[in-house]
Amino acid sequence: MISVFDFTNYRRFLRQRFSELKKKNPLFSFRSFNRLAGLSSSGFLKLVMDGKRNLAEAGIEKIARGFKLNESEKKYFRALVRFNQAKTNEEKNQRFLELSRNKKFLAAKPLTSAQYRLFSHWYYVAMLELVRLDAGEKRDLAWLHARMNPQVEWKSIKQAAEELKKLGLLEESAAGYLGRLEAMLTTPDEVQSLSVANFHQQMCRLAARAVMQEDSSDREFSALTIASSEKSFQKAKQEIQKFRKKLHSILEQDREAPRTFVAQINLQLFKLSHPVKS
Repeated sequence: MISVFDFTNYRRFLRQRFSELKKKNPLFSFRSFNRLAGLSSSGFLKLVMDGKRNLAEAGIEKIARGFKLNESEKKYFRALVRFNQAKTNEEKNQRFLELSRNKKFLAAKPLTSAQYRLFSHWYYVAMLELVRLDAGEKRDLAWLHARMNPQVEWKSIKQAAEELKKLGLLEESAAGYLGRLEAMLTTPDEVQSLSVANFHQQMCRLAARAVMQEDSSDREFSALTIASSEKSFQKAKQEIQKFRKKLHSILEQDREAPRTFVAQINLQLFKLSHPVKS
């Protein structure tokens, strides 16, 4: 039987559980599900599955009853619904933390929480770049900890290193020296979009800190405020994306001087007003 703890999207769970029950019993239908759930609307479950209707508390209870979820499954399903239907990034974070505290979820998805933290904490990515530096030094945890700017707590560095090793992104030698591994991550879309939003939010805060605290020779900030059409706005997005890829390629291929530090480059474009009717 498909387990709800394997999912980070409740609509996907509903579709797959319904399909599974239908496969086991060809006579199983939306009508028979409605009888089990106590639903009067014949199209309710289909609308929810297709993303055309959200679930309130009463709907959660009825669907849990229809699929015969036990108490722990129902509790997780309720948290999953709230996570998927959250409207703000802050609420999504709160709801995901509720999910990640569930022992059965951690057992079913042991790497998902680590993947969430990878982008939700800026220093995970910084650590992966730090170990690539051309410094002839012993890159152990103490070395990483001493080079973080701003400073990060020792226990956080240690936890990050352990999770990066579990994700196959970092390796540690018998002597305790750290190295970068190239690995592909298959993060669920719902978790990936949330953690990437967290990453950009944290980098914006670090940029705000840098403009106030770092010497002008150690930073570059510029801004342009301009009236635009929607067509020009989309064109600007495309040009920024092309420039970012070109800049990444240039910096990766540059071997004229040794790499001695990690830098962050933020390219931002956003609307400062609502559109006016033309």
